[in-house]
Amino acid sequence: MSLLHITAAGLIVLASLFHSLMGEKKLIAPTLAVDDPFIKNPMTQGITRFGWHSSSGFFLLTALIVVLSGTPAALIWATGVLWLGLGLINLILMAAKHPGGYLLSLIGTLILLGQIL
Repeated sequence: MSLLHITAAGLIVLASLFHSLMGEKKLIAPTLAVDDPFIKNPMTQGITRFGWHSSSGFFLLTALIVVLSGTPAALIWATGVLWLGLGLINLILMAAKHPGGYLLSLIGTLILLGQIL
């Protein structure tokens, strides 16, 4: 584990918190407030919230993968590639207007550089 991995893990923790808190406020709550029978269905509401917030939990798992002693190198490489790939896809799909793409790309880059250096 390197300082770059620790930095990436710290950014992942911050991203996870920001994703859950701001996502709930700016995206999930307004979306679920739409007056539509499908959206108002309790199962739709529960699945939407669960899916959103559980992804934040998976963020935290990747932070652990990166800093945990004894993690196989292939898993760290895969984690870095995943973060970088998702960041680049976000930048492309959102025409670089969503800040998440930059952060995800940075996290992936830090993880990969930590493996290289």
